[in-house]
Amino acid sequence: MKQGLLWFDDSGTETIVESISSAVRYFQSKYGYLPKECYVHPSTLVEEVPPFASLKIRKSERVLANHIWLEFDAEQHS
Repeated sequence: MKQGLLWFDDSGTETIVESISSAVRYFQSKYGYLPKECYVHPSTLVEEVPPFASLKIRKSERVLANHIWLEFDAEQHS
């Protein structure tokens, strides 16, 4: 994880799929392209997540619960 956008969701009303979708929509509206990778805390990713285009979803203990880290594509973010 190098550069990206940290998304925080403590609403408790959205599933992880809905939270990732919201974060990706925001990322795309802000930067004009989709993120390369998505990292979530292992305890957050308890349900099966369908593919989001070419977005790779990974577990990482470096990301706090209720947070989503969306990684920039280095080629597009220069």
